[in-house]
Amino acid sequence: MKTVSAALAAFAAVLLLFTSTVTAKTKSPRTRSQAHTSGATPKPQSAAPAAQPGTFEYRVEDFIRQSGHGFRKVKNNSWFLLTPGKEMDQIRVILGAGPNSIAMGAVVLPKDKMKLTAEGLEKLMKLSYDLNYVRLCLDSDDDLIVMAQLKDPWLNAAEFKNTVALVTEAADRAYAVMRPYLTTQ
Repeated sequence: MKTVSAALAAFAAVLLLFTSTVTAKTKSPRTRSQAHTSGATPKPQSAAPAAQPGTFEYRVEDFIRQSGHGFRKVKNNSWFLLTPGKEMDQIRVILGAGPNSIAMGAVVLPKDKMKLTAEGLEKLMKLSYDLNYVRLCLDSDDDLIVMAQLKDPWLNAAEFKNTVALVTEAADRAYAVMRPYLTTQ
């Protein structure tokens, strides 16, 4: 339980750092050629020292590099990836690692961008039922997020990449469900 708490704490720190700046944007129509040339994925950047070889953090960074997504290391054991969405232009997948687990998620909508109604909550509950291995929830700031957790015994590059795809798809689907409940702020 202690290792899961550490991963969640790292995830929460990164989530708090980006919550105020992350908002979903609807995709603007682009031609096929523009889709490949505009909005290029940024090269990996780091705001924290590189992980030491042989550590779990080093393994996670290797999985991130193998995923093919642009990423940024925010601090030790904390990163974000930029992934393309269908409903959202770009999805910031936030990662926090503990000693042997990872929490991975994305902010779908901050509290001030959505009007929660009984109908909207019912639709989110039904979507939550459809999502496999990803949680759909409101965080402590009442922002709508999606989240998944991975533990070391099952963690490899393929599973990591698959979980990034699941989180990205869940965020996109949640945004589509909430589109009618967006505020006009």
